[in-house]
Amino acid sequence: MQRGAGGDMTYGIDRLAEDIFIKHLQKFGKIYSEEAGYVGSGENCIIIDPLDGSDNFLSNFPYYGTSLAYKIEDKTVAGVIVNLANNMIYIKTPHQHMYSTLSSLDFKKIVKNRISKIGIFERAYRSQIYADKLKKNKIKYRIPGAVALSLALGYEALFVILEGEMREFDVAAGLYMCSDLYQHKTNDLTIICQEENLFEKLKNILLEEVK
Repeated sequence: MQRGAGGDMTYGIDRLAEDIFIKHLQKFGKIYSEEAGYVGSGENCIIIDPLDGSDNFLSNFPYYGTSLAYKIEDKTVAGVIVNLANNMIYIKTPHQHMYSTLSSLDFKKIVKNRISKIGIFERAYRSQIYADKLKKNKIKYRIPGAVALSLALGYEALFVILEGEMREFDVAAGLYMCSDLYQHKTNDLTIICQEENLFEKLKNILLEEVK
């Protein structure tokens, strides 16, 4: 085990996953990865998180996967996120936003889940401020433990909240997936929401200054 370019500890499985990506994708442009940093050259850039949710994977918790964002002239034009534990794949381009299982590849259009009851708050265990505010307002959420996968579920959950500064390979594909949803992004807080009323409510709750 060693420390990757992104600053986290790297396991052998992370390196193996990264090597597979590099082998098959390097011909399409330079690669920016959590483990190795920049690899190769080219005008276009492929941003990857080879194993999103490494701790989940090592704990046999079925919420881990991989993510990829493809940039042309510094603009994201495609995103792919896969939950390797349940076989789900999510793909977005400027013209389509779809999901399927890897086994069937029978893609369907992603639509908003109008009956969702919970949101997602990734890294809430690190929260210095916002978890207490949500608790005070009795807002339910879950902490699955894989940022890209949670952003891919932006159309399923009531909201997705990320606290703390996010690295590009953690969020590039996921934020692109959620580009049609309401978004608030600062250095220490990201809010993604389907509905405007809830979005404004969450902003009021979370951004209210502590007295």
